[in-house]
Amino acid sequence: MTTHILAKALPAEVVELTAEQMALSALRSEIDSIDDQILELFERRLAIAAQVGKAKDAPTGPHTKLRPDREQAVLARLTAKAEPENKEAVSALWREIVGWGLARQGRLQVHVYAPIDGARAMDAARTRFGAAADIRVVYDAQTALTHAAEGNGVSVLSVSGDDAWWIGLRKEWSMLSVFEGFGPNDTPTSLAVGKIDPPALPTGRRVIVTAGGDAGDGSGARRWGLNTHHGWTLALTDADLGVGDVEGCVGAII
Repeated sequence: MTTHILAKALPAEVVELTAEQMALSALRSEIDSIDDQILELFERRLAIAAQVGKAKDAPTGPHTKLRPDREQAVLARLTAKAEPENKEAVSALWREIVGWGLARQGRLQVHVYAPIDGARAMDAARTRFGAAADIRVVYDAQTALTHAAEGNGVSVLSVSGDDAWWIGLRKEWSMLSVFEGFGPNDTPTSLAVGKIDPPALPTGRRVIVTAGGDAGDGSGARRWGLNTHHGWTLALTDADLGVGDVEGCVGAII
């Protein structure tokens, strides 16, 4: 005779969370809730950015969709409100957010010409324009300038080499303006150029291309020399100049 023994079911083991685990779970739940709010706000911002793109219409002619003055003002406002230890993170995050907003108006095409220290110029362009931008290397300045002059994108060009492409900003590339500098604050090693609406240039030091040295014009305005070539000088100045005037102003950087 076979005897069947029925095993009594044992209750599932109860796992008790420690106070630390419960606290961590609560924090993660709070982060999930914040992430949901951020996602909702980000998608709302993208939708509004697309509407802004349709509303943009530069009054003085066709220009790129970039508004460096607006970006400068918004970034200054946000970093001023941020806690000191968060300012760098806020700045980097906002650059990405605005980059994706611009992408809703058409993906920004950025050409980089930097025969010397190209990796640094690429990193600077990526930081400035964000992951949404289509950034590519080109191997001559004329290609980069032509791309910017078409008005659908911008270019970043090195000023530390022997190619004095910047002289052309006074001549055949006068439709372009410098709107950003990358590298040391007083002596950037590369500049961003594009068909920027002049009123949309950032508030800051003017970029000038002049015949002669960088000693100044006697007005007392400070100058920072960036490069020279056959009697021409590329420099920064804190003088209040307008783009295209007789002083050789070709743009502005923060």
